[in-house]
Amino acid sequence: MKILIFTASTGGGHKRAAAALEEKITSLSPQTEVKVVDAMKTIGRVYDKTVCGGYHFMATKIPKVYGKFYRITDRKNLMYKTVMKSNTMMARKLLETIYVQKPDVVLICHPFVTTMISKLKRRGLIDVKAIGIITDYEAHRTYIVPKIDAYVLAEPQMKRKLVDEYGVDESIIHAVGIPIFDRFTDPFSKQDICQREGLSPELPTVLLMAGSFGVTAVLDFYRKLAQKHKTAQFIVITGKNKKLYESLKKLSKELNVSERTKLLYFVDNVEDYMHISDIIVTKPGGLTVTESLACGLPLAIYSAFPGQEMDNSDFLVAQGAAVPLSERTGADTVIDLLNSPQRLEAMKQSCKRLHIDNSAEKIFEIAKSLCENNEDKEKKQ
Repeated sequence: MKILIFTASTGGGHKRAAAALEEKITSLSPQTEVKVVDAMKTIGRVYDKTVCGGYHFMATKIPKVYGKFYRITDRKNLMYKTVMKSNTMMARKLLETIYVQKPDVVLICHPFVTTMISKLKRRGLIDVKAIGIITDYEAHRTYIVPKIDAYVLAEPQMKRKLVDEYGVDESIIHAVGIPIFDRFTDPFSKQDICQREGLSPELPTVLLMAGSFGVTAVLDFYRKLAQKHKTAQFIVITGKNKKLYESLKKLSKELNVSERTKLLYFVDNVEDYMHISDIIVTKPGGLTVTESLACGLPLAIYSAFPGQEMDNSDFLVAQGAAVPLSERTGADTVIDLLNSPQRLEAMKQSCKRLHIDNSAEKIFEIAKSLCENNEDKEKKQ
């Protein structure tokens, strides 16, 4: 069997989901050919820059406008039709990749690409099974198009919206979770990780994913946390934000908290820090949420932008797995949680309840089932 996984660079979540799928399928079935392709880059540099750059600009610079646009396009109206039509204009650009790879199944981690594959199938230009993977905790109408053979959802409650509002056949909906790497659920030793990283397994630990926040906001938040909680240790990951890293390094020295702050630039073992932390302060991207749930790590949600992030936040808060933070009182909220072991434990249990295990493996099983059903039909014909 050949599997082609389409992703896009509108945020890191789509790419991480695709990479997790590739790793799992390859480990389960070495004879299966798996190829991950960034669809936007395949279409062309200008298109990639327009879509990904435009998304980043709207979400970070004009989030309220993005939020309104997101809500409007979740309904059948002129704006929705315009967006869907524009999404399909470049569909033929994917044909060369599909013809070269000759996949039996296409796994799609981005709604724009789902729309393109749908058009190619409807036009009879490709004959391939297609699975759309929704990488957030609320559905959006742009994911829902004809000729998609299966939809994968982050959690079971989403199914009702697909059936009731979008008219999706319930038999093709699979609430098997968002795919993540096995290392988020593999056994671990907190003692060993802390010893290796120079941290104490006894102290309350806050993991701050700072790279996606504004520099000023993070510095102010960290300052308040460090000043108000005299015993907590902090793991602060800045991503590839060099300016933020240097500013935090300077501030930790000024506050005399360098010894209880693990400041990191870019890491490829975030699961280790999730495993040993008591709470994570983060924006609620779909993959970060899923990874946190897998680690049983309560979320303190900071600066969710209107749209899918706010949807993710609302879901987690309603389920008791997260708390929202305001810029003014956010540090106090985190400290209150650290000082409330019973409440924090209840949130951890909610995270564990929401986690769906072996998502990537289950998606692979769906792909195999679609191929087997297709082979049975061809034999009967």
